[in-house]
Amino acid sequence: MKTKYFLPILMTVLFLSILLLACGKGFKTPADIKDKVAWLDAESAMPIFPFGTNPIYMMFHSADCPVTNAMLDEIFSRPEMIKYLNENFTCISVMPDSIDSVRFVGEVATGKKLLEVFKVEGYPSHYFFNAQGFLKTAHTGYIKLRVFKQLLKYVAEGYIEKYTLPVFLEMPEAQLDTIYGEF
Repeated sequence: MKTKYFLPILMTVLFLSILLLACGKGFKTPADIKDKVAWLDAESAMPIFPFGTNPIYMMFHSADCPVTNAMLDEIFSRPEMIKYLNENFTCISVMPDSIDSVRFVGEVATGKKLLEVFKVEGYPSHYFFNAQGFLKTAHTGYIKLRVFKQLLKYVAEGYIEKYTLPVFLEMPEAQLDTIYGEF
């Protein structure tokens, strides 16, 4: 009786293994991407929002925005920022000008509609959600390195659930290094 099921089970396992190897080709995880932030694009990430176990950082921006480009060059290129974001957040890049339509929390929206829904006042706009998809805080514009590090730690390490941001900023845990790149 056991031999009757052995061959079909073996063939199924072999087929699934080959399928997984073929589909997994080219797939990268944040651990594979060490030299840049592992941004997910809005078209692939928003339809399945929320997901994962980390808080979600969503940045609305435009490719030709000088303020966004300054943050990308000065903040998001730093090794400690790349490492901290990739280990502690799921990062989503939203470029509304390039979105014709996307599904987000069950609704189909254009890039323009997303700007309205999120009340984007300018670029870049930063939205921080917990892992369950609840918006925790939002900020607009260029955020200086020290303040951005403090904000990331505030959200990622759960201080946002216990303290207001001004209270957290007075705590010793919020005094972060910007010279040697430590959190």
